[in-house]
Amino acid sequence: MKISKMSFKKFYEATVIGLIEEIDIAGIGKIAAKVDSGNSAHPVIHGTDITRQGDKILFTTVGGKRLIKDIADTININIGGGHVEERYVVTFRVKFAGQEFDNVAFSVGNRETNEYKVLIGRDFIRQLDALIDVNAKNISTDNIEVDY
Repeated sequence: MKISKMSFKKFYEATVIGLIEEIDIAGIGKIAAKVDSGNSAHPVIHGTDITRQGDKILFTTVGGKRLIKDIADTININIGGGHVEERYVVTFRVKFAGQEFDNVAFSVGNRETNEYKVLIGRDFIRQLDALIDVNAKNISTDNIEVDY
């Protein structure tokens, strides 16, 4: 008897997302984001050339876009090996997994060496009340990819 493997999406009523999902960030556009349930901090967006100007920061992000955003907060992130990095927090309006969210807090960090320039953590996933199918990509959109 041959057993077919199928995505969580086929079996559960809850929102199901893959390990890699598209996020639409106002002012930037659609970006592939990595979902990381082990990350308990804010979502992270790639940023370089960060300059503070009073209560705002200027930074270069995905696609070479230069943004100016209000500073919502600053946080300290343990980046491993005993190193702590202070990061600015800014907010964006986003569309993710068929839902829209206002004022989503993102820390701005240099993700130049990371394949995915946006990282989504567990607190945002909880807002979705979502399950993660770690073998799937883009299942919250019509472009379903399952790696079984």
